[in-house]
Amino acid sequence: MLAASPARADDEAAFFRGKTIQFTSAFAEGGLYSTVTRLVAEHLPRHLPGRPNGIAVSMPGAAGLRQMNHLHNVAPKDGTVIAVMYDNVPMSQALATEDNIRFDARRFAALGSVGRGETALISILKRTGVATLDDARRTPVVFGATGTTSGQYYLPNMMNRLFGTRFRIIPGYKTTAEIFLSMERGELDGISGAFEAIQEGRPQWVAERRFNQLAQLYDARPAQFADVPLLQELATVPLDKSAFRFLALARIPGKILLVPPDLPPARLAALRDAFAAMVRDGAFIADVGRTSQRLEPRTWQDAERIIRATIETPPEVVAHVRELLKAGTP
Repeated sequence: MLAASPARADDEAAFFRGKTIQFTSAFAEGGLYSTVTRLVAEHLPRHLPGRPNGIAVSMPGAAGLRQMNHLHNVAPKDGTVIAVMYDNVPMSQALATEDNIRFDARRFAALGSVGRGETALISILKRTGVATLDDARRTPVVFGATGTTSGQYYLPNMMNRLFGTRFRIIPGYKTTAEIFLSMERGELDGISGAFEAIQEGRPQWVAERRFNQLAQLYDARPAQFADVPLLQELATVPLDKSAFRFLALARIPGKILLVPPDLPPARLAALRDAFAAMVRDGAFIADVGRTSQRLEPRTWQDAERIIRATIETPPEVVAHVRELLKAGTP
């Protein structure tokens, strides 16, 4: 028995030696997901027995579903393909909003996540004079969105329906950068989404405190925005509260690393050990510190809990969210 563990380590070293592990991202080059994927591809293999190589591979398409379909149905089940999951994937599966979901995310094995996600803020420029929910019920505010399926669109739209706000949402912007330009020109007044996106795209706006934050979507108030109410706190109907709690589950995964189902147990253990070592590694911590990604790792157990909790949300809550998301969509 005492010799079993070294023997397994030798077996895993023999397997990984000389191989190249693919780390897939659900988005094209240039965004935070691709940056994190590249860093993980550089650092995680160093902590595996046999010291394999790593390469980052962009696999955009269908908001992460192409990547997950590949991991489940095409990728070899030997640990040589690892996906950095788009946080919205479990919610997409629960809502069954697409007919091209050919996987069950609960069957993947998680290695852990590099972060704990980020809150989605309803941010409005102070020049509008809108500082409270009551103000937003009286004064029209114009938001920009890249499409109708992201929180940039559906959160202000849901607030209109449930809270009586007067938000007008203009979808169709190609990038968040275009939204910021329209805000500079006075065409838009606000944006819904991660504070990190503002911090990265317009750090001077953050320094100058140009925004009022009316509400946020997350599982608990983060210390940085402790005075901003959660949308589930603002809701008065129990089913609406549950709907926002469900939507908040898409904000908290924090870029979970997944491997295909049915990996050999010793291989999976080696990968999980490598992930745990990587997030404690000074070189990885320093590299992440040079990005806008906060390193707040989750264990593989916590990561799998979030995936299960999302997919196993009660059907009546999922049905209510589905109806709320459709309402008002062009």
